[in-house]
Amino acid sequence: MNTTQAMNPSATITGAANFAHDAVNTAAEKATPVIDRATSAAHRTINRAADVATPAAEWASQSGHAIATRSTQTIDACASYVRQRPLTTVLGALVLGFFVGKVLR
Repeated sequence: MNTTQAMNPSATITGAANFAHDAVNTAAEKATPVIDRATSAAHRTINRAADVATPAAEWASQSGHAIATRSTQTIDACASYVRQRPLTTVLGALVLGFFVGKVLR
């Protein structure tokens, strides 16, 4: 420390602040390329995940519609059969219930 700084505390504080500013600027200059690379890598990873997830989501959506359509068709066919043959359906249910009851005893 020289005599000017010893006599003037304001100069000492200003010098320390300038040193801190320089240290922050140097750290920012060194960190910027690393942060840019990390940001780019994160964006690439997100894009890859989205590219993989999109076809899977489309398949799931299409499969869901197909399953819903098939289940509706099956329910309609069963309801039609019951309407056409109510006695046969009731007797079949009774016989099936009888055998299931015997097996479970």
